Amino acid sequence: MTIIEPPDFDLVRFYVEHRHFLQSRAWGEFQRACGNETIRKSGTSQDGGTWEYLAIVERGRFSSRLYCPYGPLYSSKAALEEALASLKAEARSFLVDFVRVEPRGTLCKEDLMALGLRPAARCVQPPDTVINDVRSSAVSEEDILLRASTTRRQLYRYSLRDGVTYKTSYDPADIKHFLDMIHLVADRTGIKPHEDSYFETMAEVLFPQKAAGLLLSVLDDEPLASLIFYTDGTTMGYAHAGSVDGYRKLSPPSGLFMQLQLVARQSGHTLLDTYGVAPEGAGKEHDWAGFTQFKESFGGVRVHYPGTWELPVSKLRYTVYSLAGKLLEK
Repeated sequence: MTIIEPPDFDLVRFYVEHRHFLQSRAWGEFQRACGNETIRKSGTSQDGGTWEYLAIVERGRFSSRLYCPYGPLYSSKAALEEALASLKAEARSFLVDFVRVEPRGTLCKEDLMALGLRPAARCVQPPDTVINDVRSSAVSEEDILLRASTTRRQLYRYSLRDGVTYKTSYDPADIKHFLDMIHLVADRTGIKPHEDSYFETMAEVLFPQKAAGLLLSVLDDEPLASLIFYTDGTTMGYAHAGSVDGYRKLSPPSGLFMQLQLVARQSGHTLLDTYGVAPEGAGKEHDWAGFTQFKESFGGVRVHYPGTWELPVSKLRYTVYSLAGKLLEK
C-alpha cells in the first residue's frame, strides 16, 4: 500500500488547522433549520492570533450547554483562551451549565487543562480519523487506486466491468434512496440512525448550495449503495452511508468509497476526510473495528486530536451533571 505524502505539504497540519465543516456557516444553517439556536463569533487575540467558532445551544433533561463541534478554530494558545472566554460569556447569557468544545489545533492535553478545560466523560465527535490527499497537483487517479489494497482496487475495477455506474446528486429528492438503504442497514446491524426528518432537512438545506451531496452506485438503473458527503470546497467528508442487501460480490460500498476519492480530486478538493475511526491499536473487539479496517484499506494518514472537553459555567449544576453521568455509566 502506497501512502502519498509530498514533502512540501504537511497533510496533517493542514487538516487540524483548517476549519472543519461542522464549524461552517452551512452547518449553522442546517442546525437552525433543525430548530437549534446557534452563535457565531470571531476575534483577534493580543498576540495577533485569530479565533472563531460556531456554537450550538443544546438543552437536555439533565443539563444544558453550548457545543462547538470540532471547534473553536484558533491560531495560538492566547487566541483559544479568548475564544473560551467569549464562549463562557455567551453561555451565561443563554443560562446554560457548561461549554463543550473540541479544539483540533496543535495544543496538547496539558495546555487545554491549563485553560480550565476538563476531559468529557466521552467524545462526541470521533477524535481519530484517516485523511487522504486528493490534490490533483499531487496525486493522479491511478495513485488513488494504487494506494488502496489490492482487494479494494480489484473490486472497484470489477464494478466498472460489470456495468456499475456512479452518480453525484444535489437533488434533495434523491435522499429517498439513502433513507431506504439506511433502514436496511439498521435492520441488518442494529444501529440507530438519525430520524428521517434529520436527513431530509439536511438534503433540503445543504444539497442546493452544494455544501453536501449524495453519491450513488447504480446497476441497471437500480441504486445499490449511497453515501452522503460534506464539502467546504477544500475538504470533502465521508459522512453517512448505506447499501441494499445482496450484491456481495460487487461490494458496492468499496466502489463507492473509491469513487468518492476520485470525485473529490476531480472537483478540486485538497483532502478527503473519512470521518472517524477506532483509536490506533484498538482490537477487533472495538465497535468500530470493521469500518476502521474498511477505511484504512484505501490508504491515507491517521490523525488524532485531544477529543471532547468541557468548561463549567455553573459549577454546582455541572458537578451534579457529572455525577449523574458517572452513575448512569455504572
